[in-house]
Amino acid sequence: MKLDLKIDKFKMIICMICVIVLIFAVIYKSDDLRATFLHEEKETTEDDAIKFKKEYEELNDTKNPSGKTYPKVEISESNPVKYSNAKEIIKVLDSGTGIIYLGYPKCPWCRNAVPILMQAASDLGIEKVYYMNMYDERDEYGVEDGELVLKKSGTDQYKQLLKALDEVLDDYVVEDEDGKEYETGEKRIYVPYVIFVRDGEIVGIHDDTVESQKDPYVALTKKQKEELYDIYTDYIHKVLDDICDERC
Repeated sequence: MKLDLKIDKFKMIICMICVIVLIFAVIYKSDDLRATFLHEEKETTEDDAIKFKKEYEELNDTKNPSGKTYPKVEISESNPVKYSNAKEIIKVLDSGTGIIYLGYPKCPWCRNAVPILMQAASDLGIEKVYYMNMYDERDEYGVEDGELVLKKSGTDQYKQLLKALDEVLDDYVVEDEDGKEYETGEKRIYVPYVIFVRDGEIVGIHDDTVESQKDPYVALTKKQKEELYDIYTDYIHKVLDDICDERC
């Protein structure tokens, strides 16, 4: 009888030890997974910045199909770009706060704008700029034999963006070789297109670069860069809501 009690007691102790070991293993594993998650989250952010830098800089010293050399760009590895999509961008437009950049690397106007936008964002402590590469997203119309022709249909998420931005977008107009204009009946996200949002309200929009730049393959002058920088920083301050107006 005493032997049986000793055996039962021994089994209970073994079970308790196993339970304790299992609890510590679960805690350790959870901490390990949490650390892994945080590391992966950090890597994702870093990967976006490096991907963006590479995406734009890899076209340096190369030519477009027309034989023109793409404007050279230099972008910091610590840029605040976050690759995004229509769903996330629309959420910001509906109720969020942030800066949205729509463009693509082969766009010469974008290549002039991006380094200045990144500098302005970094200088004012912006940690995130939502970016969507628009190269394969948009509708493409052309004119053939005097008729408007849809050459490529836009993606579903592009159509979602058109709907969300309908009130602020320009009409999509196509010109033929003679300069005759054709209305497509659609709106258009012309790039570069930068949207500044605070609490679901668009507080600023800027497309192209500066009015005085007529040829995107001719680099911006120092004065033009300063003008564009001021445009971006003025809008960023509206996003941050950190400038006192006459009501202060």
